[in-house]
Amino acid sequence: MKTTRAIARQLFGAKYESIRKSLLAACILFFALYAAGWELEIAPSILYLTTFCFSADVMRQLLTGRRCGERMEGFFVLPFENRSLVYSYAAALGAHTLLTKTLLLWAAFFSAAAWSFLEIVTAFLCGCAACGVTAVSYLMCRKRKLVLPLCWGAGILIVILFVPSSAAVLAAALASLAAAAVCLYFASAWDFYSFAAAAKKTIHRKGRTGNVFLYLARYLTANKSYLVNTAGLWGIAVFLPLLFGGFQGLDLLPFGFAILCLNTPLCTLLSGDPDLEQALRVLPGQPGRFCRQYSLFLFAVNGFAAAVYLCSWQLIRGEIGLWDVGIAALFALLGAVFSVLLEWKFPIRDWKTESDLWRHPRKYLVPLFLLLLAAFLGIWR
Repeated sequence: MKTTRAIARQLFGAKYESIRKSLLAACILFFALYAAGWELEIAPSILYLTTFCFSADVMRQLLTGRRCGERMEGFFVLPFENRSLVYSYAAALGAHTLLTKTLLLWAAFFSAAAWSFLEIVTAFLCGCAACGVTAVSYLMCRKRKLVLPLCWGAGILIVILFVPSSAAVLAAALASLAAAAVCLYFASAWDFYSFAAAAKKTIHRKGRTGNVFLYLARYLTANKSYLVNTAGLWGIAVFLPLLFGGFQGLDLLPFGFAILCLNTPLCTLLSGDPDLEQALRVLPGQPGRFCRQYSLFLFAVNGFAAAVYLCSWQLIRGEIGLWDVGIAALFALLGAVFSVLLEWKFPIRDWKTESDLWRHPRKYLVPLFLLLLAAFLGIWR
C-alpha cells in the first residue's frame, strides 16, 4: 500500500487533487447533459466497446510515456520488492486512467440513456480489464511477443460485439482481469521502464551536432506514440473528403486543413521536455534558431498531411486548383508558427502524464483560430 500511495500521489498530486477535479468535471458534464434532456438509444455493446478501447488507449499512452518511465527510474534507485512494485504501478496507472479519463466518458453515456445495475458494473469491469490487458500486452510487446496480445484483445472484442449478453461480457472481463493478474505475478518491474525515457537520453546524446531539424526528426521516430498520432492524422486526411461530401452550399475544403493541424504531441515538445526548454532559454541565440527550425519542422509535417488531404479530395471529388494549394500552404504555415509561439510564450506546466499534457485545453486555441479562418474562406468563396 505504501508503494501504491507513493505512485498515486505522483499521478494524482500530493492531495489527490486530480481526482477531485475529475469528479467535479464528470458531475458537471452529467447534470448538464441530463438537464438538457439529451436522450439516445445506445446498445450496451457500444458502451462496453467504447469503454474498453478508450481505456486501453489511455493506458497505453501512460505506459509508453516518458514521465512514467522517469518515475519508475526513481523507484529503481531505492530498495523495492518486485511483485509489490509491479502490482502497485499497474494499479495506480489503471486508477488514473479510469478516474481522470474514462470517468468523463461514463458521465456522457450514463446521462444519455438508462442503464441497469448489471450494465454499469460490466462497463466498469470492462475498463478495469482494458487497463490490465494493456499492461500485460505492453510487457509482451516489449519482448516481441505480439501474437498473444493480439489474440487476447481480439477475443474480448468478439465477445463484446457478437455475444448479446452483459453476463457474457462480464465473465470475459473477469477472466481477463484474472489472467492479467497471473501474468503480472511473473513480470519484472524493470520491464515497465519505458523505452521513451531511455530514448530521451539517446536523442539528446545524438542531437549534439546542432541540427535542430534532425533532432526533432529523431525525437519523432523515437516516440512511437508521436508516430501513431501523426500517422492517424494522415489516415484521417484520406477519409475527410468522404465526410465532407454530404454538405452543400459551403466550401468545406479549408476546414480539413484546420483539423489536420491538431497534432498535439508534436505541438507540445517544449512543454513535454522541460530540460530542453530550460537549456534553450539559458543559451544565447538558441531560442530564435530553435523556434525557426521547429516551425519549419511542424510546417513540413502539416504540409504533408495537407498534401495527402488534397490528393484524396482530388481523387474523390476533384476540382483542386492552385488556389487550394496556396490555402493548404497557408494553413500549414499558420498552424506551425502559432503552435511554436504558444509553446515558447505559454508552455504548459504542472502536468502529471503525457495524456494530461496532450489533452490540455490550450491545444484547441490554434485549431479554433484556423477553423474560424476556414469558415471565413468557406463563406467568402
